[in-house]
Order: sequence, then C-alpha cells, then structure tokens
Amino acid sequence: MAHGQSKALTALGSFVHRHAAWVLVFWIGIAGVLNVAIPQLEQTVARNSADFLPSDLPANQSLERMADDFGVSRSNAVGSIVLVADDGIGPAEEGYYRQLVTKLVDDHENVAYLLDTYGNPVTRDIAVSPDRKAINLVVAAQGSVGSTRAHHSTQGIRAQIDAVARPAGMTVHYSGPTPTLSDLFSAIDVSLLLITGVSIVLISALLFVAYRDLVTALIPLATIGITLAVVRPIISILGAHQLISISNFTIAIMTALVLGAGTDYAIFTIANYHDARRRHQSVGAAVSSASARTGPILIASALTIAAACSSMVFTKIGMFTTAGPPTALAVLITLAIAMTLPIALLSFAGRRGWAEPKPSTERRWRHRGARIIRHAGVYTVAALVFLIGTALFTTTLRLNWDESAMPIHPSDSTRGYDAVLAHYGTNEIAPEYVTVRSDHDLRTTGDLAALEMAAIAMSNEPQVAMVRSITRPDGKPLPEAATGYQTGVVGSRLGDAHRQMVSATPELHRLAAGVDQLGAGADDAMTQLPELVSGTREVVSMANSVLTGVDQADRIAATATGGGTLEDALPALRTTVQSMTALLTDLAEPADASLAAVRRLDDVFAPLIGAPSAACRTDAACLAARSAFAQFDQAMGGRPSQALRGLDELAAIPPDGVARARATLPQVQAALDTVEQLIARLGDRDTDQVRADLQRLDSGVGRLSDGMSQLADGLHQVKAGTDKTVSLTGQLTAGLKEADEYLSTMSAATTTGPGAGFYLPAQAMSNPRFVEGSRLLISPDGKTARMLVTWKVNPYSQEAMTASRRLPDVAHRALQNTTLADAQVSTSGLASLSADMQDQVWRDFLVFATIAVLAVLLILMVLLRSILAPVLLVATVVLSFCSAVGVSVLVWQHIIGFDLDWSVIPVSFMAVIAVGADYSMLFADRIREESRGNGMVRGIIRGFGSTGGVITTAGIVFALTMFALMSGTVLNLVQIGFTIGVGLLLDIAIVRTVLVPAAMSAIGDRIWWPSTSTAVPRGR
Repeated sequence: MAHGQSKALTALGSFVHRHAAWVLVFWIGIAGVLNVAIPQLEQTVARNSADFLPSDLPANQSLERMADDFGVSRSNAVGSIVLVADDGIGPAEEGYYRQLVTKLVDDHENVAYLLDTYGNPVTRDIAVSPDRKAINLVVAAQGSVGSTRAHHSTQGIRAQIDAVARPAGMTVHYSGPTPTLSDLFSAIDVSLLLITGVSIVLISALLFVAYRDLVTALIPLATIGITLAVVRPIISILGAHQLISISNFTIAIMTALVLGAGTDYAIFTIANYHDARRRHQSVGAAVSSASARTGPILIASALTIAAACSSMVFTKIGMFTTAGPPTALAVLITLAIAMTLPIALLSFAGRRGWAEPKPSTERRWRHRGARIIRHAGVYTVAALVFLIGTALFTTTLRLNWDESAMPIHPSDSTRGYDAVLAHYGTNEIAPEYVTVRSDHDLRTTGDLAALEMAAIAMSNEPQVAMVRSITRPDGKPLPEAATGYQTGVVGSRLGDAHRQMVSATPELHRLAAGVDQLGAGADDAMTQLPELVSGTREVVSMANSVLTGVDQADRIAATATGGGTLEDALPALRTTVQSMTALLTDLAEPADASLAAVRRLDDVFAPLIGAPSAACRTDAACLAARSAFAQFDQAMGGRPSQALRGLDELAAIPPDGVARARATLPQVQAALDTVEQLIARLGDRDTDQVRADLQRLDSGVGRLSDGMSQLADGLHQVKAGTDKTVSLTGQLTAGLKEADEYLSTMSAATTTGPGAGFYLPAQAMSNPRFVEGSRLLISPDGKTARMLVTWKVNPYSQEAMTASRRLPDVAHRALQNTTLADAQVSTSGLASLSADMQDQVWRDFLVFATIAVLAVLLILMVLLRSILAPVLLVATVVLSFCSAVGVSVLVWQHIIGFDLDWSVIPVSFMAVIAVGADYSMLFADRIREESRGNGMVRGIIRGFGSTGGVITTAGIVFALTMFALMSGTVLNLVQIGFTIGVGLLLDIAIVRTVLVPAAMSAIGDRIWWPSTSTAVPRGR
C-alpha cells in the first residue's frame, strides 16, 4: 500500500466535496427507507434468534436422544414450574395445580411435554418438597434452549400460569435453565436501549470536551447515528432471511463496536482535515487530503476488526456466531459510510466556517515522546512489569457459568431458584440426566441390580445429593430390593402360614380334646375289659351248666314220659316221685324208716324250695344251693320244684312204678348231681353276690359302651381336625415351597458377582410405585434407563460441571462385570451442557483467536511491509489483553468476589485485539512515514506528535463506548464492557504510549525487517 496521498481516495474526497449535499441526502435517505421498509433489529431477533447451544454438543444430543427414547418431543428447553404455598399444600392449591396442568397439556404451541409426578399419588413424593409447601412440575418448552422459539414458549407458559387464579398466599415461578436464558435475554433487551443511550451521552460529552466545538462534535455523532440507522436494518433483513445468525448479543456487541469504530473513523478523518486546515489548505483540498490520508488507515482498521470478528464464523457457540460475523459486516458498512459521510459533513460545515481546528497539541505529544525515547529502557521495563504483573492474575482465573447469576435485578427464574433452595434444600429443578442404553429390556433382576450399583456409585460422589432411578424412583432404594425386605417377604409367607395355624388353633384344641376323650374312653375300656371278660366267662360257664342240667332234666322227663317233654312229664314225674316215695316206704323196714327216708329226702330238698329257714339264711352254702336251684328251676320251667313238692306222695307209689322209679332215680340223681354241680360252682357265694357279679358285668358292658361312644365322638373330632391339619399343612407346604424357591432365586441372583445383596423379584415389578416410577425412569421399550442426579452444589458451578464428566465413568465402572457391561452411558443436563459448552468455548476461542491473530498480523504485514513490526505490535496487543483480563480478575474475582462470566474473555479478546491492533497499526504507520529521511528516533517523536492526540481521543471514546455496557442490567455485559474498556485504556496509556515506542526505539530500524532501512545515511 503506497504511503502518502492516494489518487483514488483523493478523487473520492473531491467528489464528495462537490456533492456533499447529495451524499448527505443519500445516506439519510437510505437510513430512512431501510428503517421504514425493514422491521427493527430487535423484532427480527425476537423472531429469528439463533440457538444458544450448538446442536452437536454431546450432552445436547444425549438429551434429544433421551426424548426420542421416552417418546416425547425433541426439546432440550427444560424448565420447572415451582408452586409455593406459605401455609402448605391444601385443597385450594391442588385445585390450582390441576387446572394449570390441564391448560399446559392442551397448550401444544408452547409446551413440548411435562412430567406430572405430583398428579399421581404413587409418585407424589417425588414432586413435593420435604416441608410439603412446594411442588415441582417439570415442563419442557417448545424449541431449543436459548432460541427465539424457546423464549416465546417461555412467555406463553408464563401467560398460562397467570391465566389461572391463584389461591391466597401462593406464588408460582417458571424457573430452570430455559427460563433463565429467557429472562437473561429479556434483561439484555432492556439493557440495550440503556446502553445505547449511555454510549451516545458519553461519546457526546467526550467529543465536546475534546473539540470544544459543537459542530465538530456533532460530525462524529451524526456519523454514528446514520451508521446505526443503516447498519441495523441491513443486519435485520439478512437475519430475517437467515443469511446470517443473529441474537441479542448481535445487538449488544455490534452496537458497541459500531459506535466505537464509527466514532473513531470520524475522529481520524477530522484529525487529518484539521491538519490540512492548519496547513492553510482550502476546505476542498483539506477534505480531499483527509480522505486520501485517512482512507488507507480506515480500510486497514476496518479489515482488522472485520477479520477478528469474522474469525468467529468458525465457532459453534451461539453467542459467538451471532456476535462475530454480523459485527464484521456492520464494521464494513461503517467503513463505507465513514469514507464519505464525515467528508461530506466536514465539507458542508467548512464552507460555512464551521468545524475549524483548535490549536494543535502536537508539540506537547512530541515532548512526551522525546521523554520516553530518552528513558526507553526504563519505560519498557516498567511497562512490561506492570503488564506482566497484572497478567499474572489470570492464573487465578475462575470462570462463572451461572447464567442465573447474570441478571443484576431478580427475575422470575432467579426467584424460582431461591424458592427451590429454601423448600427442597437442593437444586431440585436442575438435575443431571444419566442414561443407560442397552440392546435388551432392562427390566430384569440382573439388569436392575446393575442399575442399582450404578446409582449407588454415583450417589457416593461428594457433589451428588440424590440419585433417582428405576431402582429408587423417589431417591431412596426400593424396599422390595432390600435384603431385609426379601427376608421379610419370606417371613411374611411363613407368617401367613403361622397366622392360619393360629386361627386354626381352636380346631386343633378340639382335636386335642377329642384325642383326650378318645384316650380316656380307651383307657376306661381297657380297665373294664378284664373284668368284663372274667364275668362273661363265669356267666357262660354257669349258663352251660344250667343248660346241661336242663338237658338232663329234659332227658329225664322224656324217659319218664316215654318221649314227652319235661313240661308234659311233670305230672308223671310228680306221680313217679310219689310212687318212689311209696315204694321207698314199702321197701322201708319198717315203714317208719321209709317215711324217715322220705323225710330225710324232703329235708334235703326242702331248703331249696319254699321259704328258707333261719339256719339256711345264715348258711352261705344253703343260700348258694337255693340260688343255683332257683336258676335251674327257672331254666326248667319250675318242673324240678314241682317234682320235689311231690315227694310227699312218694309213699303212695304203686308197685309197677317202683321199677320206673328206680329207672328214674339215677337220672333224677344225675339232675340232682347237676344241681349239686351248680351249687358247687356257686361255692360260698350267695345269690346277691351272683347278682352283684351280674350287675357289675352289666355295668361294665355299659361303661364299655359309653367309652366306645366317647371314642367315636373323639374320632369324629379327630377326623375334622385332621382334615383341617391336612389343609393347613398343604398351605404351609406351598408357602415353604414358595419361600424355598424365593430364597433360592434370590440366592442365585445375589450371592456371587456384582449386584450381590440386591434382589428385586418379579412380583415387585407389578408394584404401583415401581410401575409409575418406571414411566419416568425407563423407556417404554425398556431398553433405556434414565437416572436423575440432584446436585448438592450449584449445578452451574465448576464443581458440578467437573462431576458431570465423572458420572459416566463412575456408572460405567459400576456396570463392569454385570449384565450391562456393554451398555452405553451418557449424561445430559445443565451441568453437562455447561461442561460441553465450556469445552466448545475453549475450542472456539482457540480457533477464532488464532485466525484473528493471523488475520490481523497479515493485514499489518501488508500495510507496514514488515514482519517484525507486526509481530511486535500483535504481541504487545495480546499482552495488553492479558493484562486487562488480569485486572478484571483482580477487580471482579478478588475484590468484588464475583467470577468472570465465560463470555468475557472471548468477546474481549476479539475487541481488544481488533481495536488495539488498529491503534498500534496507525501509530506504527505514522512512525514509518515520519522516519523517512529523519531516522527512527525522529520518526517516533514526530509520530507521537501527529497521532498522540487523535489516537488517545479515539481510544478513550472507544473505551467509554465499552464502559457504557456497564450501564446494562446483565452482569456478563457489565464485565465485558469493563474488560474491553480496561484493555483499550491500557493499550492507549501503556502499550501505544510507552511500550511500542520504547521497544521500537530500542530495536531501531531493524523493526522494519525484512524491508530496507528508512533512515537517512550519515553525512547526507
């Protein structure tokens, strides 16, 4: 690039001077048409804001895949509605909750899905706070987190919340990651107007102070006003057609840089115009000269800034992609306006005698430059010590990823976080989702044991407060899976059998009573049986004797009657006995002797019949004989007694009857013998004793009968009890079999290998608590399990981010040597998304910083036709950036106590490198130009004089523009403005004013290597 006057740019200046009015009308007309025809940039951003997170972040992809697995919309815009009732959740609050859920379920435009755990009594404890005063309803909005769609959905959901009348004392917040970003963007929207206004006020004030002339100060203000009026609609229309990505950050960063660059370009043009006017050039010549001298610097500056900003096109973070490229385009548009509009305004003002220069401050700046050159070494060391010393604070840098802490004023989402922390004690609404994917259904004992092992391992992490999984739906292990529960199941089975046995105890008692009766009856029967047998034998013996006697008597009667019966023979027997008596009388010698014999015979048998005598009553043998004879007589039908009573007639027996009597007498004697045997058998017992014996026999038989009856009753009871016992025994056997199978299965599943000690039987899988929990924590096909990790720490913190990276490894190690050893484990959630974004931010920063540095270095090399000088300039600018970050860390992190937001360093780097290199380039180019024929030292001093005031003014204006960001209500913009502003001030006050000239002086002409020396040879 040629130094000195550029013919093309000189011609451009002349053309603008001649047509200054038309140039003004053109730009004002363009601004007017664009603003009328194209919606405002804020409106376009509200409709077409790009996604905040890259879609290819691992955590984002995991979240979307998880949505697919569970059959819900692919939304990563997850948030929570937090309902808080000061007096606790009652019927009125539950009624509000039900109404709200109904409206949200029907709102397909704004709601992607919701998880109504409170609405189901089985999973209610998952949603309600420990103090029973808050409810958490997970709601995913339509769109991607940070996008316009999600922002509008958030507003729609809040409108639904407000549409339902709330009970007294109840507050409702929509909070979580998505509402937080939505509130952040809303706060940025509010801040932008304030920032723009403050920027213009600060720039105006500085310009009035610097120029001490209203018209001159209005030229930069008019330039940036029209520039913004042209730039904003162009960016808006490009963003509306999605030719570029835009967001709220586009407006903030682009506006600040356009204000700074546009003001600087106008200041550079005014400075060259004033130089020309001080040389007494005409207005036309002055504007042409200003155009020619300023144009190359403006082009190089704009290209430098555009290159630095365009390097962000290679990034993926939404903040960078929407801030960098649009800003680069806006700076190029600013360049086009700055090349013509300030020239036209100066021409218009100069023709009227306005905007004339004030006395030059060049001499004062030359003295300052000379002083620095004289003590270059000291100043260089001092500058390096300060810059490096402050830069060392960057080693303590801690980045803040907490987007909820960015709004300076409380928002609905931040109040929601506070309410959750107050009532839940943990950050319940920002969980981490850990998904375990397998190629088979996970609802088996072995797989569930493996999942429980993973849950236990993750819950042991110090940053984790609770893990919800299919094995612990409410954060606590399923009772059904505990060993104590399993033994309790067995005990319950046995207890059931025990209770049945207890309930059957009365039956068993009756069985025992029956058995007792049976035993008593049997014992009694056994006692009576010997006596019964003995008595029965006696009776049988006596009965046989009597029967024998009867048979003999019957034979006697038959003989006596010639074949008749004893009854028929009684009369004949009586006659026979009489005849025997008569015969005996006849035979007796003398008759008295026969009579005596008959009498003696009568004496013998008389005691047997008739009334017993007194002697007989006292004679046991007599009584026994009477009893035996009576039985015999009774058995014979009374015929023996009749025969004996006929002994009196024996004496009258006819002679022919003697023979018969003699024939009969042996038989009668046999009968009498039988009677005697009967009496002999009676022994010394009398008839009463015999009767007593017979009575005992009868009584014994009766008792035997009673005993047998008791025995029968007892046997019936034994039968009923036995049946009951058999039934209970069957149940007990079945229960024991079930218990055996249960314990055997449990033993096989838990005795060896990973998962030992955990067992969830098939019966537990039908438990309502398990079923309802599974809908939340396991996919419909059973192949994906989801675990919700609740943090003890702030989920936005570096602790949570680091821990989120460990969770997959922790879970995977726990799954080794289990049925899920080959399962895929991934995480998604606020912490892992932030961790992935952190990695992506650093990747993006490395990419665009490298590209930006190389681009700026290349532009400086082309402009300065040198390698060493551009390297020095870029190195000093990088050092000033590091120093600015160090100062910012010192102020914000160590003094204020608030870590720098993650966006501060990348955005600040882009601005500081672009603008700082721009100033250094302008200074170095002027030094090179002034060194021609004057030597390096004089060139530096002259460069100081010609650029000191203008660069300082431009730098301060740009710094104030950046500081204006601190008037916003969003902390990351405040920190960005502070860091960039400090960086520009350091560049102006130290780098460009001290370090660059001191270093160039120390290096000398070698700074322009590989170009030839610009110094004038000695002696010329």
